[in-house]
Amino acid sequence: MALQFQGFSGTAQLVTSVTADPGTIYSGFTTDVSLTVPGVRPDRFYVVTAPSLEANLGIVNVYCSVKDTLILRLGNFSVGNIDPGSQTFYIIGL
Repeated sequence: MALQFQGFSGTAQLVTSVTADPGTIYSGFTTDVSLTVPGVRPDRFYVVTAPSLEANLGIVNVYCSVKDTLILRLGNFSVGNIDPGSQTFYIIGL
């Protein structure tokens, strides 16, 4: 469930969390993870954090091209494949 609040700029912001399993991310590659997030829109900027993300994985990009769906691109910067398993991603929309 999304929570709406007023930020420092007076612009409405979206704050929520989503649990997802990104699957295996191969060494030296990126993978896109589709997250269903009610309330996200293409005309906003999004910040995503993942406190439990494994070492050598990074959030490379996040964007919304379709209402209620956020695309999270994860990169594997190690020499081996990583299967991070299910975890919580925290989302802030500005």
